[in-house]
Amino acid sequence: MTLKNRSGQPVAQGEIDALRTVVRGDVLGQEDEGYAEARLVWNGYFNRHPGLIVRCAGTADVVEAVRFATRHDVLLAVRSGGHSYPGHSTIDDGLVVDLSRMKGIRVDLQRGVAIAEPGLLLADLDDETYRFGLAVTGGQISHTGIAGLTLGGGIGWLCRAQGLTVDNLLAADVVLANGEVRRASADDDVDLYWAIRGGGGNFGVVTSFEYKLHPQGACRTGVVVYRGADHQRVAEGLSAFARTAAERLGLAVGFLDLEGGETGIAIRYVDTAPAKDTDALIDSLAGFGPEPVMRTTETMDYPKVQQLGDADMVHHRRYYTRSFMIPAVTDEALVTLLEGFRERKSPLTQVGLMLLGGQMARVAPEATAFPHRKDGFLVTLLGGWTDAKDDDANTAWCREVYDRMQRFTSGGVYVNELLDEGDRRILSAYGPGHYERLSQLKAKYDPHNVFRVNQNIKPAQPAQP
Repeated sequence: MTLKNRSGQPVAQGEIDALRTVVRGDVLGQEDEGYAEARLVWNGYFNRHPGLIVRCAGTADVVEAVRFATRHDVLLAVRSGGHSYPGHSTIDDGLVVDLSRMKGIRVDLQRGVAIAEPGLLLADLDDETYRFGLAVTGGQISHTGIAGLTLGGGIGWLCRAQGLTVDNLLAADVVLANGEVRRASADDDVDLYWAIRGGGGNFGVVTSFEYKLHPQGACRTGVVVYRGADHQRVAEGLSAFARTAAERLGLAVGFLDLEGGETGIAIRYVDTAPAKDTDALIDSLAGFGPEPVMRTTETMDYPKVQQLGDADMVHHRRYYTRSFMIPAVTDEALVTLLEGFRERKSPLTQVGLMLLGGQMARVAPEATAFPHRKDGFLVTLLGGWTDAKDDDANTAWCREVYDRMQRFTSGGVYVNELLDEGDRRILSAYGPGHYERLSQLKAKYDPHNVFRVNQNIKPAQPAQP
């Protein structure tokens, strides 16, 4: 395959050669050294072959790549960390704007901000900021790229204490579809600033993020594991605990296999600012009634906390997911998830819940493009396996458990955990009001839908006279 436009016609080699002369980074065709590695993304379920990969060295390269794609009507995908669940970091035949080598970062202690380029992974951001005793809300997997995570919202261990990543995004430099570079902030292009805080990559390519930083020290973390047979008491305990949980506390629930064929319910806690009542909080989690099978606790630097899930999310494994939000963990909902976990088709498959609320719920829904600000839990069904012959069984499992859980959902979905599930689900990610505003802004900043390889927001059509 070669680089083709959207009509399926090859782009002339002379045009590609001309692009190479103006780009400081690498322009990789399918015959070039390094292409085979550069085309791979985190989710091995997607095995795509771009016609061209432009590994940008800076913003000017991004501008050239975007202008080239629009000039030749080439479908364009944008890659930061390559961690997109639905494989939106790559595309067959089209052009990939690869930001992975743009890894500059600077911590401004006087202003309390970090200025970061989009090729950074969370591990890079966490390591640099934590050296100064600071942090910004990230995700839960350290090899996630900061760009996609930020633009979709940013849910992680600090979101209850410090809000979402988008709540801490102060400014960004954005390359628009016409190649223009805009500054988006509360003082500069406020429409664009609103849209990129949750609207994904629909509005341009962000080449610099400016984050508000917060003091961050070591955390207390551990797990409390109950037997699956005690699900009713666990559900009751979780529901009561969640209603009054300290905002500094991050909480996730998952399932695991115990000896003897039993299933365990594991509660991972992260006290992001340990205090005198930390032990009492942990005692509460271990005091739901039945005796826990396991209870652990340790003090851990925040960057290490961010790496706790890395081994379960390795590169190039095959992944398929469904995600949704529920207002509370009822016994019936917990049992449905427990049974779904027991029926999984691969030992690599995970089922998890994360407690929301806290500071992220204190932000008005209309303040950013991320609308889901109520308390509750984010539920993730993540099928994981290694062999393509098992695709059908694992994807069917995920859809079946998702269907069973629909009666418990609040209707919300986290856009960063969507696959290509159709317009209805994209609408669920934003709600009608937010989607309508995003559509209007899409028409303003990207009227020809150049940035469409994403959870795509269609440009609003002009009103008819």
